[in-house]
Amino acid sequence: MNKIIEFINQNKFGNLATCSNEKPDTRPFELVFHDDKGMFFYSSAEEELTNQLKQNPNICFCATDSNYNYVKVKGSIEFSENKDDKIKILEKSKFAKNIFSDSNIDKMKVFSLPHGKCMLHMHNDDNVIIEEF
Repeated sequence: MNKIIEFINQNKFGNLATCSNEKPDTRPFELVFHDDKGMFFYSSAEEELTNQLKQNPNICFCATDSNYNYVKVKGSIEFSENKDDKIKILEKSKFAKNIFSDSNIDKMKVFSLPHGKCMLHMHNDDNVIIEEF
């Protein structure tokens, strides 16, 4: 899992895929941080994404580097109302800081993948690493 985490730390921006009315939907996204509780993302309570995740909590996040190596993370999310998770998001994401402040932090919806499956594909040596967490 160390190589996967290292890749994510260097390539935390990618695309997040969800499902809306049984149709795929994707958007650019940031995997903000990971810890022993899982991999953490955020959105706004007012975003369509939040409603999609409430209806279907399954996601796939994919990030690519400049050499077309990529990591793919799949699983079922859980929402967190933990204020410490929100504060950590603000500390680690300049985009979150631009959107949310202490005055509107309640509008932030934090979600995490506590368990999932990761695949790291390194094209230069055709090495594929698959891990579950």
